[in-house]
Amino acid sequence: MDKLTYYKSYVAIVENKSLKNAAKYLNLSPSAVSKHLSILEQYYSVDLVIRDAKNIRVTGEGKAFYYKCKEVLVSLAQAEDIFFNGNRNTTSILRITLPQILAQGSFLSMLSTFTHQYPQIKLDIIISNSNIDLVEEDIDFAFRGGILTDSQMRSVKLFSASTMLCAPSGYATGLTESQQLQMIHDNLLIPSYVNLSTLRTYLQKIGIKKPLNQFTAINDAFSYKNSVLCGMGIGIFLDIFISKELEEQQVWQFKEPFQFEYRTLDFNMIFHKNIKLAASHELFKCFVSNFFKSDTFKK
Repeated sequence: MDKLTYYKSYVAIVENKSLKNAAKYLNLSPSAVSKHLSILEQYYSVDLVIRDAKNIRVTGEGKAFYYKCKEVLVSLAQAEDIFFNGNRNTTSILRITLPQILAQGSFLSMLSTFTHQYPQIKLDIIISNSNIDLVEEDIDFAFRGGILTDSQMRSVKLFSASTMLCAPSGYATGLTESQQLQMIHDNLLIPSYVNLSTLRTYLQKIGIKKPLNQFTAINDAFSYKNSVLCGMGIGIFLDIFISKELEEQQVWQFKEPFQFEYRTLDFNMIFHKNIKLAASHELFKCFVSNFFKSDTFKK
């Protein structure tokens, strides 16, 4: 039963005060409009109007039904406005998630530029180092480092980042190898985002047998960086997260023989594989892809 079509016919009958006028208004035949009315009355087992040779008279039940039908049609028109008011491609809310290490610098500037360019696309941004379930949490786009393991998702590589070991500027430079090794042994801080197996391999390779649980660990990326900058210890960073501080000489990087470059991490934009992207999603995907292909992005 095509209720919306029948509701439109019934509202037109009441407002135009006859089946003939309603048919003319809807550009339908009088018989079609009469059939729509009869179907409604049969379906609900009620007389909506009383017909005579010249006029119709709306019953009490028919008046109450008219107002409800009118509400339905008005709500439908309001819902359709988002597609017919010239903003079809830009009216949307995108729910995205990204790790803490991306929540700074060029990446946030990119998101800011997008929201200014498309002001009717609102971003619901979730900052989390956890691998949030994109389906369960209704996430449109995720930005993550590492290999995609979910076959239901598609990924677009954006850039690669390298790991490095850095000491705050207050720590002495120009040390001997044994002095550098002792500095790492005594002052290394472990971040939550590092792969512990990789870290253990690195420490074993350079001759440190100290168990990982005897190092200080910090589970917040920004607190971790601030702790290193304040002189608490030596930090392991991705280059994108510490590049500004390196440039400003707030930290210095350990070079050979203790350089920490065990892993280059690919960062990807991840989205649903088997769902056709809406226009606003395509805008966002293309904007992000083009941003990382251009010279605008700097680590």
